[in-house]
Amino acid sequence: MYRWIQPEKDRYYQAHLVEDLFGDWTLVACWGDLHSRRSQVRKTGVSSYAAGLERLKAIDRRRRQSGYRLVQESPERIN
Repeated sequence: MYRWIQPEKDRYYQAHLVEDLFGDWTLVACWGDLHSRRSQVRKTGVSSYAAGLERLKAIDRRRRQSGYRLVQESPERIN
């Protein structure tokens, strides 16, 4: 799981890849306010694990451009 925070706006964004019982991959993204229980979730099917990692790289670029910083990452590196 990858987690980014934007401390100035008290926002977070997290994403991770999940493999289901059929071997299909899903990118699960969740974002919201750090001090609220309210959040939003989006699940997106990806064609493969490698395609999911590419999507995570794109998310990382967008989050960093928006002032977020990576605070937690899974063992697989996205760089």
